[in-house]
Amino acid sequence: MDQQQILQQLLEDMDTIRPIVIAAMPEDLTLRATTRRMISDLESMQQEPSVPATTYLWLSQITARLLDAEHGALLRPENNGEIPPPARQSIWNHTEQRQSLLLEALHSIPAARRMLDQCCIIIGKEPTTETTVQEKARHLSKHLQTHIKHNSGLRQELQQLITALSPSLDAFSTILQEAGEDSPELQQVKLLLEKDLPDDAEQAKQLLQQARLCIVQAGNKLASASKKLHGNIQENMEKLTEMSDNLARAKLDARNDPLTGLANRRHLAEFLNSLGKNSFCVVICDVDNFKNINDTYGHDAGDEILRQLAAILLGSTRSTDLAARIGGEEFCIVFPDTDLQSCVGMAESLRHSVDLQPLKTAAGDIAVTISIGLAPHKEDENHAATFKAADKALYQSKENGRNQVSVAEQE
Repeated sequence: MDQQQILQQLLEDMDTIRPIVIAAMPEDLTLRATTRRMISDLESMQQEPSVPATTYLWLSQITARLLDAEHGALLRPENNGEIPPPARQSIWNHTEQRQSLLLEALHSIPAARRMLDQCCIIIGKEPTTETTVQEKARHLSKHLQTHIKHNSGLRQELQQLITALSPSLDAFSTILQEAGEDSPELQQVKLLLEKDLPDDAEQAKQLLQQARLCIVQAGNKLASASKKLHGNIQENMEKLTEMSDNLARAKLDARNDPLTGLANRRHLAEFLNSLGKNSFCVVICDVDNFKNINDTYGHDAGDEILRQLAAILLGSTRSTDLAARIGGEEFCIVFPDTDLQSCVGMAESLRHSVDLQPLKTAAGDIAVTISIGLAPHKEDENHAATFKAADKALYQSKENGRNQVSVAEQE
């Protein structure tokens, strides 16, 4: 029986015994007072909240998990059921230390998350959606390495351009002296190129663009003074044009799709190469009747739908996955280390998320569905074969009526 049941039984026993005792000794007032007091004490105890022993045991087990191995062992009582005072004090001190650490973590961890997100924004990258400090740090580290490598390449090209311009600038100065003319623009170019290049590649690019403008102005002024000057200007214009083309190509080679922000084909290829021989599943999805959407609502509405679909894809991926745009209205997700059954579940969830409600655009709400093809990667086949199998499964979804998931046939 529990404590409440025992107390109830004692009260019932007292109700049985009291009239017998009083009847046997009716003149004993002390006995009457004693039995009355015993009943009152039992009733008071019955009204007190009862905590079962199992609850105390549960609380001890939970508390032990919050302590380390050394202090958790101190919760074990002695034979008399008591925890020794030294053990109590040790547990108390340790608990206060843990509480202090938890309070410090509650303050420091959000600040660390914000700092890591801000660093991502500074280098032009979106912060990761992960919430742990470790994931955010890995995300920043990955993009920071790419950023440093990219900036290093640009700085090297800019420095080579400055080195190539120096002889031409000396020739400009000689012609100016011989022609008896002065060009403040050329002096400004010299001052600009004598400066140390900024650490930021974009700022260095702006400095060179400013120098380029000054060179053009000086060249226009002195074009008629000498054929040699004209030749040098032409040469430098070609070098600057080549540099501008290199910078333009660097932007075009960016690893993200400019419309949706998802990975582009180049980024996708790098990701697949990084997987090596590890297993993965490929999901390819395509917007159903997208041409009709463009024809009916306009291409701007179509672009809005692609951007919203990209956001849904990102929401359906983990930090280890990669979502990419591989065509006009065609997207893919690579799920590393994911078995076929789990991948089918995630694909169905993605399809349902798109079908759940219309997408909002400036042209109005538009109901959108997607068809999905899925294929697991086999260790002995190349990536192209896996994507071809997923694409074939996508075609099967289209043939079967759209808005569904099809899995590539297993050989």
